[in-house]
Amino acid sequence: MTITADNVLADLLRGAEGRADPYPLYRALHELAPFHRHDADGMWYALRYETCRNLLRDPRLGHDDEKLFRRPGMTDAQLERMRARMEKRRRRGFSMLTENPPDHTRMRRLVSRAFTTPRVEGLRERVVGLVDERLDELADAGEVDIMKTLAFPLPVTVIGELVGVPASERERFRPIITDGMLADRPDATEEEVARAERNFEELEQFFTELIAARRAAPEDDLLSALIAVRDEDDGRLDDDELRSTVFLLFFAGFVTTTNVIGNGLLALLREPAEMARLWDDGSLVETAVEEILRFDSPVPFVLRDVLEPVRVDDEGGIELEKGAHVVMMLSAANRDPQRYSDPDRFDVGRREAQPLTFGWGIHHCLGAPLARLEAQMTFARLRERFARIELLDPDPPRVVSFLRGLRTLQVRVQPR
Repeated sequence: MTITADNVLADLLRGAEGRADPYPLYRALHELAPFHRHDADGMWYALRYETCRNLLRDPRLGHDDEKLFRRPGMTDAQLERMRARMEKRRRRGFSMLTENPPDHTRMRRLVSRAFTTPRVEGLRERVVGLVDERLDELADAGEVDIMKTLAFPLPVTVIGELVGVPASERERFRPIITDGMLADRPDATEEEVARAERNFEELEQFFTELIAARRAAPEDDLLSALIAVRDEDDGRLDDDELRSTVFLLFFAGFVTTTNVIGNGLLALLREPAEMARLWDDGSLVETAVEEILRFDSPVPFVLRDVLEPVRVDDEGGIELEKGAHVVMMLSAANRDPQRYSDPDRFDVGRREAQPLTFGWGIHHCLGAPLARLEAQMTFARLRERFARIELLDPDPPRVVSFLRGLRTLQVRVQPR
């Protein structure tokens, strides 16, 4: 059978092979059609680094709130199911993640001061202390699930303290978020979708009650500061925007970092020579984290709607009409052979930085500096504390949807 870009995309989006290891399929698409309209869903798929970066910063692409939120590879029946799910949320408002200027600019400006370089640097000592607490537990246990013991509790504590989510409530978010990821897969079952919707309503109620509590008794946290802006400036954030923004900040503030830690440690364990290199030379921590972000991105793709016609010159002058949907395959762009030498090799000393993992342009992730700090401190302290880390399950179970991460990562640790 002739191998076509549509065949490869079908395997990538809906096949078990694509969920387990999409990178050979990305490589095939780079050779076959790095910018391609998929017949099955009518979306354009961009795989080249420069194409993705240029489109992400092009103001003619954004989010059309009159159109359905879509996911790559969905059938018509799945799109209808997604329509029913998202209409309820549409009426309650979305966050800056899905807004265009000027609303996006207004909302982002209000929260950006929480993630300035000086403020993030001010968290360094606290992050190191939290990492050490987690690693003490690893050392005592000997055999642990890294996702449960380190990768989830560390970032959820950091962002929880920053935003103002009580410590007693944070653990509840791990299964809720996993269920949401499962429901956004093209092949999600009705049961998975129903469970995700129940969880979403539970989270909405939780944040509604938390906002009311902070309004009555403000604390020294970001949520209280945003409430003050809402109340004092009469509508700079309306109530729906406030709830959606706080949920986004909390969710995005831990889920990406959780998967950076999990995916990164797995990559190191599968490349023992590179792990030994990092363990021998602590000066490689920063480049190792950038390589982890590039090599196995926790954010496989982002979607944009074409708001005005666009000519994609770096793809031979392809014309995109208004209303077209474009999927920027960030994981593929991070393995673009035109951008990176030997892109499928994991190299902790690689200096070809700037992966697209945190996006580009006006929607570039606000929390990227904090995520980098947490990842750097995690891997720096892991190499200092443990002489050896052994992978106990060579094929740990994954969750793959709009995020790519691990359910569990069982290891055995040997302290120095």
